[in-house]
Amino acid sequence: MDAKPIRQQRKHGAVYTAVSKQLWMIYQKRVLHVWNNEKALKMRQVFTRRYYLPLIKPWADKLEEPIQILEIGSGPVCAAQYLEKGQQTYIDPLINDYRKLFPGVMPEKATYFPMMAENIEGFQQTFDLILCLDTLSDVHNPELVLHKIRKVMKREGYFIVSMDTWPSWLARLHYFLARFFPALPQFNRLYSYTYHGFRNTLLRHFDVIEESTVRPSFSWLSLKKEMLFVCKHKS
Repeated sequence: MDAKPIRQQRKHGAVYTAVSKQLWMIYQKRVLHVWNNEKALKMRQVFTRRYYLPLIKPWADKLEEPIQILEIGSGPVCAAQYLEKGQQTYIDPLINDYRKLFPGVMPEKATYFPMMAENIEGFQQTFDLILCLDTLSDVHNPELVLHKIRKVMKREGYFIVSMDTWPSWLARLHYFLARFFPALPQFNRLYSYTYHGFRNTLLRHFDVIEESTVRPSFSWLSLKKEMLFVCKHKS
């Protein structure tokens, strides 16, 4: 596949073709390098418990045991473990690398699949709760991942997803710099979304039933805002 992005217009917003597999692999190496220290892990664990957990737990508490929880792009943090319920499954292409880097840190009583989320198969309407936190900007093909999530989620299940959102001019700048200058670490996301662009992307696949800001902005200069969306199957 050509590494050049091709923008397509649809009724509910812009859709980009998937990045090249080569660019995706370059990014995976960068992600592994970022995680290759315990300080990064501890900071993310604190962030997860402080900001994600209060937004996720009320929805998990609505589900009665036994439940199946899937986390996509879990990294070494595995946010689902802090819910302390359900049979947990984690999918991340670097999952084996994380387990070697941080032995004993990731939950023992869980199922791990070291693969791309685009390759999920064989879990038709299996999961009651699916988490995808700050991950869809890093996958090879976000639209395909959302399609697969819809297939593996139970009809009455919840899909909880978060995404950094940007002003339109900055999202566009990030998008092109990430592809033409992938060595620049400050432009390290394969996909950059505006709030409306990402919300419309979700609406092509799901109903959005609630949305929240993950954490307050501590500066008026901050242009990035991480939003969390709770989704269900389309009614």
